[in-house]
Amino acid sequence: MSCTECHRRKQKCDRQYPCCNCIKRGTQGLCHYDAETKGCQATRSSSGDSGPSETNGSTDIVPLCPLGRPEPEWTSEFRDQIRAFGYSCHGNHHSMSLLRTTEMCGGQRNGLFNSPATNIPSFRSDADHKYKGLVRRLPSQAYIDILIQTFFSDINWQYDLLDEEFFREHLAEWRKISYSDLERGFRRLALETIVFPALLFQVLAHALLFHPPHDAAINSLMTMANMTFYDLGTEYSDIGADLLALLGKKYISIATVQADLLRASILKSSGKVVEAWHALGTTIRDAQEIGLHTGRIVSGQSPVRPRHAGQNISLVGHKIWVVLHIWDVHMAVVLGRPISTDLQIDRFARTIEDDERRRELFSHWQTETDLPRPFDIILAGYNVAYRYFKDIHQMEHNGADAQDYPVVERIHAAIKENLELLPSWCRLENPDTKFDRLHGCQWLPSAREGLSSLIHLVLLALHRPFIFSFADSRTKALEAGISILRAQERLFQQTEPHQCKVFNPVYASFDAIVLLTAVFLVFPIMYHERRTECVNVIERGIQRLGIIGQSNYMAKSAHSVVCSLHHRLRYRPGISETAEDARALFSNPQWTSSNRDTYPSNGVSSDLPFDAVLPPRPIHDLFFDHISSSQIPVMDTPDRLPLDPLTMNLTDSWNFEGTFSDSSFWGLINELDH
Repeated sequence: MSCTECHRRKQKCDRQYPCCNCIKRGTQGLCHYDAETKGCQATRSSSGDSGPSETNGSTDIVPLCPLGRPEPEWTSEFRDQIRAFGYSCHGNHHSMSLLRTTEMCGGQRNGLFNSPATNIPSFRSDADHKYKGLVRRLPSQAYIDILIQTFFSDINWQYDLLDEEFFREHLAEWRKISYSDLERGFRRLALETIVFPALLFQVLAHALLFHPPHDAAINSLMTMANMTFYDLGTEYSDIGADLLALLGKKYISIATVQADLLRASILKSSGKVVEAWHALGTTIRDAQEIGLHTGRIVSGQSPVRPRHAGQNISLVGHKIWVVLHIWDVHMAVVLGRPISTDLQIDRFARTIEDDERRRELFSHWQTETDLPRPFDIILAGYNVAYRYFKDIHQMEHNGADAQDYPVVERIHAAIKENLELLPSWCRLENPDTKFDRLHGCQWLPSAREGLSSLIHLVLLALHRPFIFSFADSRTKALEAGISILRAQERLFQQTEPHQCKVFNPVYASFDAIVLLTAVFLVFPIMYHERRTECVNVIERGIQRLGIIGQSNYMAKSAHSVVCSLHHRLRYRPGISETAEDARALFSNPQWTSSNRDTYPSNGVSSDLPFDAVLPPRPIHDLFFDHISSSQIPVMDTPDRLPLDPLTMNLTDSWNFEGTFSDSSFWGLINELDH
């Protein structure tokens, strides 16, 4: 056995990882080992392995070259060659792959794809100057250490993207880079080291969103009067994005994908939802470029392995792809955007060949006695509910036809059944809190409420397309919306006010408030008995958005819309009817009820065809259709206090404005007052 780089260069290899030659060349990321065998095995059967190829789940017989692995590894030179043409390094069925196979099986070791390596990557001529200028904007080590502690204690658990031990080892490696090393040109650094500052800037940006305001320990980071930690965090995130743009797409690592995803998160928290969706698309493409979707990272493109982080670091790629897929399908449903990823969770888990490690990552969430981990919460949500986002998206794409309704009922029943699989420590009702105060599990109470919100958001999204046409969906959407707002209220009570700048407490509440209000505006009589309960959770949700909106643009925009809806809810004719009036209505022989609704004219205006209108997509409508309420003076009071929906007095018109059509939900709601 020897390092393939040493073998190609005919150098003696010390057979250590990384080997001494790769260390001297600064190419530790390219150091890997293959068997030095000769000849070519034409098929799997000739090597004694008759199993199917795992590439894309295919059972085709694929020619194998003598590298002693189930599938041949690309050499660094060949990867560079095929990337220049835009081909993938993960398939064995495109033209460049066939040409390489022909060459290697023919014994041509120094042919077309074995040109001399350029171990130093190529960048623009002014890249050195720009790179140095950007990385020198990193704060001093003392500030970095404080913010990294905030990140790993308060933030990283939400997506479990970074391994703390590995990250700190990589940080230590970065700190070994001397001033003279950087002056000689960053091209001489290992690729993993080059990209690390981009990830570090995104970590610092997130930490600043959660760090206690006015902390004297880091106040000196502020360079301008009235500057906030949020402002500085936005700047750091922009610098990290600039670094990735400077490095380009030829050399991508896991750190690149992690930085990409954290960047998308910052954009969402800044109210730049459209930009965040595009950033997510970039992250997905970068992840696919290094093979995260296959469960096998391209050799030489993964980060340098830490000395002490253990085997689990190799599973980071699996975690990232699961999180990316959940983000993708979630944003697709919430925003009405296309889906870019696919995940068959059982098949994906089997790409981990070691049975024990596979169970440790993908089955640990079901245990009752072992300490829960952040990724367990993510997998629990996926296995219970998130896996159905794709089906919900397909139904909405098909126009939410009545013929699809049996699918809705089947998915709803499946989610309810799956809830029984949750271990006691993350049950949505009456959970066992035995782990909550143990060291390393302080995040669990908040994570549990987040899990509850997202599972009920799936149920809300499942029934949303049918709330104007099926009574059962309307009732279940109502129940899901109430559950979301209650979970968000509990989460808000566990959270410090300065930690509400992120997007999570905003979009779920906004969706639920709009959908609940829509049901009561369109069907003011049918749910009269639940009116007090719903109005209470709606009003408390509006007040939370008002508080969060003081420092969060998305909440500020959402607050104006829900205030206007709430005003209509209070003064809509028919909503303030008594329970006796409602019972009298239901006993009226002219009123009939079935699963496919018909409703009386005093339940909703007969000239407004709500049964032919798609229900609102609150976040999509807010940021893509620019929904606003023209008469609500949001957050412009002198004392910066949030508007109280119970006391505000709206006069004149409070119509919704935006780019929606007259026949949309918002247009028809405007018609209710005319």
